[in-house]
Amino acid sequence: MLNRKIKLSQSAKRLVCYLNIKFNKEFGYPDQPSWGYAFSYLLAKQSDSVEFNELAEKAVMHLKRQDNNHPNYSWEFVVFALQKLKKQNRLNKGFFLDGYHEKGTRMFNWFLLRNINKIFCGQFSIFDKFKLHIGLFFFQNKDGLILDEFKTRSLQYHAFCLFILAHIIEQHPENKTLKKRFLEGVKCAISYILKDGTAIYIGRGQEQIFGYGSLIYALEFCHSHIEKLDENILNKLVDKVISLQREDGSYPLVLRSRQPEDNDVCFKSDHPDGWYGYNTLYDYQPFLGYCLFMAGTFK
Repeated sequence: MLNRKIKLSQSAKRLVCYLNIKFNKEFGYPDQPSWGYAFSYLLAKQSDSVEFNELAEKAVMHLKRQDNNHPNYSWEFVVFALQKLKKQNRLNKGFFLDGYHEKGTRMFNWFLLRNINKIFCGQFSIFDKFKLHIGLFFFQNKDGLILDEFKTRSLQYHAFCLFILAHIIEQHPENKTLKKRFLEGVKCAISYILKDGTAIYIGRGQEQIFGYGSLIYALEFCHSHIEKLDENILNKLVDKVISLQREDGSYPLVLRSRQPEDNDVCFKSDHPDGWYGYNTLYDYQPFLGYCLFMAGTFK
């Protein structure tokens, strides 16, 4: 039986090969992403293999072509991807999108994303630190669940908040209060994982790969850096996700074995079940690839 880390790494590499095939150098992805070019670049720069290099070359070309003056440009995700590369010393000096920008979406996960971006950019003030702790005080309930809005539960966005908190802790490992909040959130997420590994089934984004990628990253980070978790639960979660990867290396946006969605669908023309108007395969698949690849590197 393959080691879980090897499974994660192999799945991410298969997904990169698929994305590279679908990515037309002139026209981009079949369905235009919002922030998927930035995350494709982030994912592709994690390795020097041929497929990764080819994807990186195309991704940065189309990232530069996007209209970053558009009011709906997803600055928070783009800044995260580029600043993470900068922290890894994998971003070219003087990159044209370098620096802090924000769109300002009000949801709590976007608030957390702005916090890690400020940390990456050296703009995280004492007041920002205070707001972060106050935000977690109000948005994390007594069971450890992080709400995206008051009184609104979503296991997907709880998982994504954990994903961001893991990155904040990586930059501020001395923050014991944040670690405590993170660990409470991790234990909450684990309590919702079913025997077959199903984990993202309450609220907005049910069974979407965005939530599963976030959760795998957060739990593997916790297991490696904060506190050991039950290996059986981690294995079930990873096996659930990887079992639904298609032969061509792609993933459906919504993970389900019964009545699975067709390959290469989009919201505008197909309105697949479980999708929202802002969902695109080529935002979420590169994000999933990054989560799987990085989770596979944690010791």
